[in-house]
Amino acid sequence: MRIIITAVLVLILCATSVIVWPGERAYACSCVESSVQEKLETYTAVFTGKVVEISGPSIFSNEKNKKYTLDVDTAWKGVDAKQMTVLISNLGEGACGTTLTKDLSYLIFANQNDKDGKLHSSLCSGNLQLEQAGEAINMLGKGTPVSPDDFRNSGGYRNPWMIVLYGGGTVGLLVLLGGWLRRRKRLRI
Repeated sequence: MRIIITAVLVLILCATSVIVWPGERAYACSCVESSVQEKLETYTAVFTGKVVEISGPSIFSNEKNKKYTLDVDTAWKGVDAKQMTVLISNLGEGACGTTLTKDLSYLIFANQNDKDGKLHSSLCSGNLQLEQAGEAINMLGKGTPVSPDDFRNSGGYRNPWMIVLYGGGTVGLLVLLGGWLRRRKRLRI
């Protein structure tokens, strides 16, 4: 009986010590500091743009990212369209998420995700509202202004050889289909 009472007292003492003496403060999201030049080297896309559309998951969705569509003004790296879409965690700053505001302009640092091929950004990316990004933009140097005319003649193909590849593949399939139909018709006779 004495052992049981001792064990209970030790358990109570341990439990109260955790409550009375809290541990160190823990942060859910801690970011590694890096310079603007390091970000330019490591991120897939670096650009400034105005948020023109925000869409995100419903309350019942398992999705955790909001989708921000930005109308690009200036590009330093990784821009292939006048409007770029970036996915950002919708879980709040405590979970490395952040939010952008519609109709405001931002300096965006985003990486292409290996799993889905889309651009992702987070609190740790260091995105800045354009009004606060003057020093960072000066460090980046002169970017390339982006206009809709830059992408107008692309016709949706980034590589002209893809047209040849798709065209040749289509012709090849038609030849095979024609040969198969001809052979089938000959076998019937």
